[in-house]
Amino acid sequence: MQIIDLRSDTVTKPTLKMRQAMKEAEVGDDGFGEDPTTNRFEKMAAEMVGKEDALFVSSGVMGNLIAIMVYTKPGDGLICDRKAHINTMASGNTAALTGVTICPLDVDELGRFDTEELESYINLEDVRFPKTSLIVLENTNNLAGGTVVTPEETSIVFRIAKKNGLCLHLDGARIFNSAIAQGVDVTELTKDCDSVMFCISKGLASPVGSIIAGTKEFIVEARRKRKMLGGSMRQTGVLATCGIISLEEMIDRLKEDHDNARYLAEGLTRIEGFNINLDTVQTNIIYFKFELPKVSCKKFVEDISKKGVYIVYLERDSGRMVTHKDLNKSDIDCALKAIKNTVSGY
Repeated sequence: MQIIDLRSDTVTKPTLKMRQAMKEAEVGDDGFGEDPTTNRFEKMAAEMVGKEDALFVSSGVMGNLIAIMVYTKPGDGLICDRKAHINTMASGNTAALTGVTICPLDVDELGRFDTEELESYINLEDVRFPKTSLIVLENTNNLAGGTVVTPEETSIVFRIAKKNGLCLHLDGARIFNSAIAQGVDVTELTKDCDSVMFCISKGLASPVGSIIAGTKEFIVEARRKRKMLGGSMRQTGVLATCGIISLEEMIDRLKEDHDNARYLAEGLTRIEGFNINLDTVQTNIIYFKFELPKVSCKKFVEDISKKGVYIVYLERDSGRMVTHKDLNKSDIDCALKAIKNTVSGY
Protein backbone atom coordinates (compact mmCIF):
# COMPACT_ATOMS: atom_id res chain seq x y z
CA MET A 1 0.00 0.00 0.00
CA GLN A 2 1.32 3.42 -0.94
CA ILE A 3 1.71 5.75 2.05
CA ILE A 4 0.98 9.44 1.52
CA ASP A 5 1.92 11.16 4.75
CA LEU A 6 0.26 14.57 5.11
CA ARG A 7 0.52 14.76 8.89
CA SER A 8 3.44 17.20 8.96
CA ASP A 9 6.56 18.36 7.17
CA THR A 10 8.45 16.89 10.13
CA VAL A 11 8.15 13.49 8.42
CA THR A 12 10.60 14.51 5.69
CA LYS A 13 13.63 12.28 5.25
CA PRO A 14 17.14 13.75 4.99
CA THR A 15 18.51 13.91 1.46
CA LEU A 16 21.25 11.62 0.19
CA LYS A 17 23.62 14.57 0.28
CA MET A 18 22.81 15.11 3.94
CA ARG A 19 23.42 11.46 4.76
CA GLN A 20 26.81 11.57 3.06
CA ALA A 21 27.68 14.83 4.79
CA MET A 22 26.86 13.27 8.16
CA LYS A 23 29.35 10.51 7.42
CA GLU A 24 32.10 12.97 6.56
CA ALA A 25 31.38 15.80 9.03
CA GLU A 26 34.26 17.31 10.95
CA VAL A 27 33.31 17.19 14.61
CA GLY A 28 34.42 18.24 18.07
CA ASP A 29 32.85 18.71 21.49
CA ASP A 30 30.15 21.37 21.20
CA GLY A 31 29.84 21.41 24.98
CA PHE A 32 33.24 23.14 24.89
CA GLY A 33 32.32 25.14 21.78
CA GLU A 34 34.78 23.06 19.75
CA ASP A 35 32.64 21.50 17.04
CA PRO A 36 33.76 23.31 13.86
CA THR A 37 30.77 22.25 11.76
CA THR A 38 28.29 23.41 14.40
CA ASN A 39 30.15 26.70 14.78
CA ARG A 40 29.97 27.24 11.02
CA PHE A 41 26.28 26.39 10.96
CA GLU A 42 25.43 28.75 13.82
CA LYS A 43 27.37 31.59 12.17
CA MET A 44 25.61 30.97 8.84
CA ALA A 45 22.20 30.81 10.50
CA ALA A 46 22.74 34.04 12.43
CA GLU A 47 23.82 35.89 9.31
CA MET A 48 20.89 34.54 7.31
CA VAL A 49 18.29 35.92 9.74
CA GLY A 50 20.22 39.12 10.42
CA LYS A 51 21.23 38.47 14.01
CA GLU A 52 24.56 38.70 15.83
CA ASP A 53 24.75 35.12 17.02
CA ALA A 54 22.88 31.82 17.04
CA LEU A 55 22.61 28.58 18.97
CA PHE A 56 21.82 25.08 17.71
CA VAL A 57 19.16 23.37 19.85
CA SER A 58 17.50 19.99 19.65
CA SER A 59 13.99 21.22 18.81
CA GLY A 60 11.78 24.23 18.21
CA VAL A 61 9.99 23.55 21.48
CA MET A 62 13.31 23.83 23.32
CA GLY A 63 14.29 26.94 21.36
CA ASN A 64 11.10 28.80 22.23
CA LEU A 65 11.29 27.69 25.86
CA ILE A 66 14.86 28.95 26.14
CA ALA A 67 13.85 32.34 24.74
CA ILE A 68 11.00 32.57 27.25
CA MET A 69 13.41 31.70 30.07
CA VAL A 70 15.90 34.36 28.97
CA TYR A 71 13.35 37.16 28.74
CA THR A 72 11.20 36.43 31.80
CA LYS A 73 11.30 35.51 35.46
CA PRO A 74 8.82 33.47 37.52
CA GLY A 75 5.61 35.43 38.01
CA ASP A 76 5.90 37.35 34.75
CA GLY A 77 3.37 37.16 31.94
CA LEU A 78 3.70 36.79 28.19
CA ILE A 79 1.20 37.43 25.42
CA CYS A 80 0.65 35.20 22.40
CA ASP A 81 -2.03 33.95 20.03
CA ARG A 82 -4.51 31.61 21.75
CA LYS A 83 -3.67 28.83 19.27
CA ALA A 84 0.07 29.54 19.26
CA HIS A 85 2.32 26.51 19.40
CA ILE A 86 3.78 27.57 22.76
CA ASN A 87 0.25 27.66 24.20
CA THR A 88 -1.26 24.56 22.64
CA MET A 89 1.39 22.03 21.62
CA ALA A 90 4.36 22.30 23.97
CA SER A 91 3.10 20.06 26.78
CA GLY A 92 2.47 23.03 29.05
CA ASN A 93 6.21 23.62 29.39
CA THR A 94 5.94 27.37 29.98
CA ALA A 95 3.78 26.79 33.06
CA ALA A 96 5.70 23.75 34.26
CA LEU A 97 9.24 25.02 33.84
CA THR A 98 9.28 28.84 33.88
CA GLY A 99 6.61 30.00 36.31
CA VAL A 100 5.37 32.38 33.61
CA THR A 101 1.68 32.95 32.92
CA ILE A 102 0.57 32.94 29.30
CA CYS A 103 -2.07 35.50 28.36
CA PRO A 104 -3.50 34.07 25.12
CA LEU A 105 -5.44 36.38 22.81
CA ASP A 106 -7.89 35.54 20.06
CA VAL A 107 -6.76 36.34 16.53
CA ASP A 108 -8.68 36.67 13.28
CA GLU A 109 -9.10 33.88 10.74
CA LEU A 110 -5.73 34.72 9.16
CA GLY A 111 -3.99 34.58 12.54
CA ARG A 112 -3.59 38.33 13.04
CA PHE A 113 -3.78 40.17 16.36
CA ASP A 114 -6.18 43.00 16.98
CA THR A 115 -3.31 45.33 17.88
CA GLU A 116 -5.46 47.62 20.04
CA GLU A 117 -6.55 44.61 22.08
CA LEU A 118 -2.96 43.38 22.21
CA GLU A 119 -1.74 46.62 23.72
CA SER A 120 -4.67 46.77 26.15
CA TYR A 121 -3.64 43.42 27.64
CA ILE A 122 -0.10 44.55 28.47
CA ASN A 123 0.17 44.92 32.22
CA LEU A 124 3.06 46.86 33.70
CA GLU A 125 1.66 48.31 36.94
CA ASP A 126 -1.41 46.48 38.25
CA VAL A 127 -0.12 44.25 41.04
CA ARG A 128 -3.13 41.92 40.78
CA PHE A 129 -1.95 40.53 37.44
CA PRO A 130 1.30 39.11 36.07
CA LYS A 131 3.66 41.80 34.82
CA THR A 132 3.99 41.47 31.05
CA SER A 133 7.57 41.11 29.85
CA LEU A 134 7.30 39.34 26.49
CA ILE A 135 5.24 39.03 23.32
CA VAL A 136 5.62 35.92 21.17
CA LEU A 137 4.66 36.11 17.50
CA GLU A 138 4.27 33.01 15.30
CA ASN A 139 5.18 33.20 11.58
CA THR A 140 3.88 31.19 9.78
CA ASN A 141 0.85 30.68 11.97
CA ASN A 142 0.39 26.92 12.15
CA LEU A 143 -3.20 26.54 13.38
CA ALA A 144 -4.44 29.45 11.28
CA GLY A 145 -3.49 27.33 8.28
CA GLY A 146 0.12 28.34 7.72
CA THR A 147 -0.72 32.00 7.19
CA VAL A 148 2.05 34.56 6.92
CA VAL A 149 2.81 37.62 9.01
CA THR A 150 4.01 40.50 6.85
CA PRO A 151 6.98 42.75 7.64
CA GLU A 152 4.54 45.60 8.24
CA GLU A 153 2.46 43.57 10.70
CA THR A 154 5.61 42.46 12.52
CA SER A 155 6.78 46.07 12.76
CA ILE A 156 3.51 47.16 14.35
CA VAL A 157 3.77 44.49 17.06
CA PHE A 158 7.45 45.38 17.57
CA ARG A 159 6.59 49.06 18.12
CA ILE A 160 3.93 48.13 20.66
CA ALA A 161 6.44 45.92 22.48
CA LYS A 162 9.15 48.58 22.60
CA LYS A 163 6.71 51.32 23.58
CA ASN A 164 5.99 49.25 26.68
CA GLY A 165 9.52 48.02 27.36
CA LEU A 166 8.82 44.43 26.29
CA CYS A 167 10.81 41.95 24.22
CA LEU A 168 9.46 40.37 21.05
CA HIS A 169 10.36 36.76 20.27
CA LEU A 170 9.52 35.23 16.90
CA ASP A 171 8.45 31.60 16.75
CA GLY A 172 9.60 31.26 13.18
CA ALA A 173 9.49 27.48 12.95
CA ARG A 174 8.52 27.90 9.28
CA ILE A 175 9.84 31.43 8.74
CA PHE A 176 11.43 30.50 5.42
CA ASN A 177 8.05 29.32 4.14
CA SER A 178 6.73 32.77 5.02
CA ALA A 179 9.59 34.53 3.25
CA ILE A 180 9.21 32.43 0.09
CA ALA A 181 5.44 32.93 0.04
CA GLN A 182 5.80 36.70 0.34
CA GLY A 183 8.78 37.00 -1.97
CA VAL A 184 10.85 38.84 0.63
CA ASP A 185 14.23 38.27 2.21
CA VAL A 186 13.84 36.50 5.53
CA THR A 187 15.55 39.39 7.33
CA GLU A 188 12.52 41.55 6.49
CA LEU A 189 10.55 39.25 8.79
CA THR A 190 13.12 38.99 11.58
CA LYS A 191 14.70 42.44 11.81
CA ASP A 192 12.03 43.79 14.18
CA CYS A 193 12.25 40.82 16.55
CA ASP A 194 14.66 40.59 19.46
CA SER A 195 15.13 36.89 18.80
CA VAL A 196 13.95 34.22 16.41
CA MET A 197 13.64 30.46 16.45
CA PHE A 198 13.45 28.47 13.22
CA CYS A 199 13.34 24.73 12.53
CA ILE A 200 15.54 22.84 10.10
CA SER A 201 13.69 19.54 10.61
CA LYS A 202 10.42 20.55 8.94
CA GLY A 203 10.29 21.69 5.32
CA LEU A 204 14.07 22.12 5.23
CA ALA A 205 14.38 18.34 5.64
CA SER A 206 17.18 18.01 8.20
CA PRO A 207 16.70 15.08 10.57
CA VAL A 208 17.02 17.01 13.84
CA GLY A 209 17.19 20.48 15.27
CA SER A 210 16.38 24.16 15.37
CA ILE A 211 18.19 27.47 15.67
CA ILE A 212 17.61 30.37 18.04
CA ALA A 213 19.25 33.65 17.09
CA GLY A 214 19.59 37.08 18.63
CA THR A 215 22.18 39.36 20.18
CA LYS A 216 25.45 37.97 21.49
CA GLU A 217 24.25 38.66 25.04
CA PHE A 218 21.02 36.76 24.38
CA ILE A 219 22.91 33.73 23.07
CA VAL A 220 25.29 33.71 26.04
CA GLU A 221 22.30 33.40 28.35
CA ALA A 222 20.50 31.03 25.96
CA ARG A 223 23.50 28.70 26.09
CA ARG A 224 23.23 28.63 29.89
CA LYS A 225 19.50 27.85 29.72
CA ARG A 226 20.13 25.10 27.17
CA LYS A 227 22.56 23.50 29.61
CA MET A 228 20.02 23.85 32.39
CA LEU A 229 17.46 21.96 30.31
CA GLY A 230 19.87 19.15 29.53
CA GLY A 231 20.18 20.28 25.93
CA SER A 232 23.94 20.68 25.70
CA MET A 233 25.20 18.20 23.11
CA ARG A 234 28.61 16.95 22.01
CA GLN A 235 29.63 15.97 18.46
CA THR A 236 26.74 17.87 16.93
CA GLY A 237 28.52 18.41 13.64
CA VAL A 238 26.89 15.25 12.29
CA LEU A 239 23.56 17.09 12.61
CA ALA A 240 24.71 20.65 11.95
CA THR A 241 26.13 19.61 8.59
CA CYS A 242 22.57 18.78 7.50
CA GLY A 243 21.48 22.22 8.67
CA ILE A 244 24.07 23.80 6.42
CA ILE A 245 22.65 21.91 3.45
CA SER A 246 19.13 22.92 4.51
CA LEU A 247 20.07 26.59 4.40
CA GLU A 248 22.03 26.30 1.17
CA GLU A 249 19.74 24.07 -0.87
CA MET A 250 16.29 23.51 0.63
CA ILE A 251 14.78 26.99 0.99
CA ASP A 252 13.94 27.92 -2.60
CA ARG A 253 12.22 24.59 -3.25
CA LEU A 254 9.61 25.39 -0.56
CA LYS A 255 7.55 27.05 -3.30
CA GLU A 256 6.86 23.57 -4.67
CA ASP A 257 5.33 22.59 -1.33
CA HIS A 258 3.17 25.72 -1.39
CA ASP A 259 1.96 24.99 -4.91
CA ASN A 260 1.10 21.41 -3.93
CA ALA A 261 -0.81 22.62 -0.87
CA ARG A 262 -2.86 24.96 -2.99
CA TYR A 263 -3.55 22.21 -5.52
CA LEU A 264 -4.60 19.85 -2.73
CA ALA A 265 -6.81 22.45 -1.03
CA GLU A 266 -8.60 23.31 -4.25
CA GLY A 267 -9.19 19.62 -4.89
CA LEU A 268 -10.58 19.09 -1.40
CA THR A 269 -13.11 21.90 -1.81
CA ARG A 270 -14.69 19.86 -4.60
CA ILE A 271 -15.29 16.90 -2.26
CA GLU A 272 -18.45 16.75 -0.16
CA GLY A 273 -17.93 17.55 3.49
CA PHE A 274 -14.81 19.68 3.24
CA ASN A 275 -14.83 23.34 4.20
CA ILE A 276 -11.59 25.26 3.59
CA ASN A 277 -10.98 28.98 3.55
CA LEU A 278 -8.62 29.18 0.59
CA ASP A 279 -7.44 32.61 1.76
CA THR A 280 -5.60 30.81 4.57
CA VAL A 281 -3.75 28.43 2.23
CA GLN A 282 -0.70 30.64 1.84
CA THR A 283 2.15 28.20 2.43
CA ASN A 284 2.27 24.42 2.92
CA ILE A 285 -0.45 23.91 5.54
CA ILE A 286 -4.15 23.23 5.01
CA TYR A 287 -6.48 23.70 7.95
CA PHE A 288 -9.81 22.12 7.09
CA LYS A 289 -13.21 21.37 8.54
CA PHE A 290 -14.97 18.15 7.67
CA GLU A 291 -18.69 18.00 8.26
CA LEU A 292 -21.04 15.23 7.18
CA PRO A 293 -24.29 14.39 9.02
CA LYS A 294 -23.33 10.84 9.98
CA VAL A 295 -19.52 10.92 9.96
CA SER A 296 -17.24 12.85 12.29
CA CYS A 297 -13.93 14.33 11.26
CA LYS A 298 -12.18 11.99 13.66
CA LYS A 299 -13.84 8.96 12.05
CA PHE A 300 -12.90 10.19 8.56
CA VAL A 301 -9.24 10.62 9.58
CA GLU A 302 -9.22 7.10 11.01
CA ASP A 303 -10.82 5.64 7.88
CA ILE A 304 -8.55 7.39 5.37
CA SER A 305 -5.46 6.28 7.28
CA LYS A 306 -6.44 2.68 6.53
CA LYS A 307 -6.04 3.56 2.85
CA GLY A 308 -2.54 4.93 3.37
CA VAL A 309 -3.34 8.64 3.57
CA TYR A 310 -2.19 10.04 6.91
CA ILE A 311 -3.80 13.24 8.20
CA VAL A 312 -3.80 14.99 11.59
CA TYR A 313 -7.09 15.25 13.46
CA LEU A 314 -7.13 18.38 15.63
CA GLU A 315 -10.47 18.84 17.39
CA ARG A 316 -14.20 18.52 16.81
CA ASP A 317 -14.66 18.95 13.03
CA SER A 318 -11.12 20.15 12.25
CA GLY A 319 -7.96 18.64 10.83
CA ARG A 320 -4.68 19.56 9.18
CA MET A 321 -2.69 18.48 6.16
CA VAL A 322 0.88 19.55 5.37
CA THR A 323 2.78 19.21 2.10
CA HIS A 324 6.55 18.68 1.95
CA LYS A 325 9.49 17.62 -0.18
CA ASP A 326 8.68 13.91 -0.05
CA LEU A 327 5.32 14.42 -1.80
CA ASN A 328 4.82 15.38 -5.44
CA LYS A 329 1.77 16.30 -7.47
CA SER A 330 1.14 12.67 -8.39
CA ASP A 331 0.98 11.82 -4.67
CA ILE A 332 -1.53 14.63 -4.18
CA ASP A 333 -3.69 13.22 -6.96
CA CYS A 334 -3.59 9.79 -5.31
CA ALA A 335 -4.56 11.29 -1.97
CA LEU A 336 -7.46 13.19 -3.49
CA LYS A 337 -8.71 10.04 -5.21
CA ALA A 338 -8.55 8.04 -1.97
CA ILE A 339 -10.30 10.80 -0.03
CA LYS A 340 -13.05 11.12 -2.63
CA ASN A 341 -13.62 7.36 -2.67
CA THR A 342 -13.75 7.21 1.10
CA VAL A 343 -16.25 10.06 1.38
CA SER A 344 -18.45 8.64 -1.37
CA GLY A 345 -18.71 5.43 0.63
CA TYR A 346 -20.39 7.10 3.60
